[in-house]
Amino acid sequence: HDLKTLGEPEPVGDPSEVQVEEGKPLSFTLEVEVMPEFELPTFDNIQLTRPVVDVTDGHIEEEIERQKTRNGNLEPVEGTVSEGDFIIGPASVTLNGSEDIFYQTEQTRLAVPAKDAGGQVLGLFLDDLGKTLEKVSQGDEIIFHTVGSDEHEMEEVRGAKVEITFNVVQAVRVIPLEVEVLVQTFGLESAEMLREQVKLALERRRDQDQAMVLRQQAIAAISDMVEMELPEKTSASQAERDLQRLRTDLQSSGRYTEDEIESKVAEARSGSDEESHKRLKAFFILSKLAEHFHVTVSEGEVNTKIAELAMQNGVRPDEMRNNLAKQGQLPQIQAVVREDKAGDQLVAACTVTEMPVEEWQAAQDGGTAPKKSTKKKSATKKTAKKSASKKKTKKKTTKKS
Repeated sequence: HDLKTLGEPEPVGDPSEVQVEEGKPLSFTLEVEVMPEFELPTFDNIQLTRPVVDVTDGHIEEEIERQKTRNGNLEPVEGTVSEGDFIIGPASVTLNGSEDIFYQTEQTRLAVPAKDAGGQVLGLFLDDLGKTLEKVSQGDEIIFHTVGSDEHEMEEVRGAKVEITFNVVQAVRVIPLEVEVLVQTFGLESAEMLREQVKLALERRRDQDQAMVLRQQAIAAISDMVEMELPEKTSASQAERDLQRLRTDLQSSGRYTEDEIESKVAEARSGSDEESHKRLKAFFILSKLAEHFHVTVSEGEVNTKIAELAMQNGVRPDEMRNNLAKQGQLPQIQAVVREDKAGDQLVAACTVTEMPVEEWQAAQDGGTAPKKSTKKKSATKKTAKKSASKKKTKKKTTKKS
């Protein structure tokens, strides 16, 4: 079969239950993800809109305030916690009422959200987290109950009744830095130099955001034109790949703290099947586009992406690489670079117009098509239709004595 596989084959069932008998054939079943077969449409009729925005003094001041908090100092909280505080301590997880601990950690940190907001606990998004943590203080034990999402990357958690026990050993609050201290922290000479550096960073972020928005629009347009067979449920590897991509995108934006990123990832993890399938379809389209455009990724491009992530998150490139390695994200970086290059080539083949970001945002919120403004270039391409998702493969082998 001419199948394009994704990832490594995985055994079906418990491998330890496979019977091995001397002199008899050994039979077992493997399951492997495969690319659906489909044709790409022509691209020249795809219309995209680039939102245009200038970096203002207000944007600069807002970012400086964010950096003052992000680089602030921690101090213990006396009494109950408030929005923006953190609670720290050990946590354990059990499933479906079992007394056996499914997962435990000696120390985890929870960000306290607004009273009416949700947040993540050990990767699970809880809609009422703010309300639950409203009167918590050091020494408290908190028990959370939820149900694992059907799209969770750990299959044992899917649909399971989850109980999380968290003991508050410490509660801390972030005290923002003074501007003068922030200037010293960044190794700069003056507040004016800080403003200049922040402006440059915001302009880079704006350019990256514009490129991302165009890629998303183009992929959405292709998705509307392409039919493909998707699995009813995403596999564990598909779900993990999907969430790792989201995590990398959030890190690339430079807008979010680690806690905010994990909260957004947890929210996506608990999202609907429809949202998950939408992201999965986009992944298949990007893979097809990368093949169509003969996209390759060099080690230098991967290092550049890591350096970009480091800059956006205010850490050294080697520290960023170590963090990515700990989270198992390094292989994902190459995939992200490949997909972004494929998406950029798709955008280059479409018709792009520009409009002020306020008009563009109003059109998004109102669901109306934006009015066209400045026209850019366009081009054409074509390619390959079919279906699929997972294939089961029986493998036989003979054990010789």
